[in-house]
Amino acid sequence: MDTFNGNHYNLDIDLISLVLIPHLEASIRYKIKECITSVHQEYGHTIIKRKAFLGRKCAFEIVYGNKDKSFAALPKYMAALQHFNPGTVVEWKLERSPEKPEYIFNYVFWAFKLAIDGFPHCRRVISIDDTHVYGKYDIKLLIAVAVDANGKISPLAFAICANESQETWTLFLNHLKEHVVKQCSGIFLISDRYGDILSSVENLPAWQEPYAYHRYCVRHFKANF
Repeated sequence: MDTFNGNHYNLDIDLISLVLIPHLEASIRYKIKECITSVHQEYGHTIIKRKAFLGRKCAFEIVYGNKDKSFAALPKYMAALQHFNPGTVVEWKLERSPEKPEYIFNYVFWAFKLAIDGFPHCRRVISIDDTHVYGKYDIKLLIAVAVDANGKISPLAFAICANESQETWTLFLNHLKEHVVKQCSGIFLISDRYGDILSSVENLPAWQEPYAYHRYCVRHFKANF
């Protein structure tokens, strides 16, 4: 059997994807070189990287769905969260283009009922930050966490936004105050020095002294020689 023919006419993308599905179900970070190895172990042929990439992409969509369809399914997913976790809060911000009849996703906030009920028993220190959600779209995940009585990190609220800006941080902080912090005062809010966070806090009386105290952390990188 030819172990070097990466373009065997029967070894198409659909067949390759069937080999890779179990591996992607076990680990979303299944690498291209691992895909090539798996196909070789199954069929005795070494496929080229492009075929491995396309096969992995096909298998990924079978297991986890298409990225565009995932956004369309987001309202159903959030509705399911609220149905199976009564008391969970979800807040949306959608935009409507004059050229298209459908709404365009901009921002969604959610806080689980367990986190809302648990916050009064946490320390009055909240840390907020963001991270990239890597993939086809450059979207951001915003998160707020506290520390519970056992010194463990306790997630409070999350938001996915189309872009990080003063507007989205203002929405996030308003929703965090309304649904999680509520009437609690004397909160210490910790963040980095990102300009849009600083501007948002400066324009929100509920996050200013004496109701809350905003401090930012400065990361120092010190080398030991």
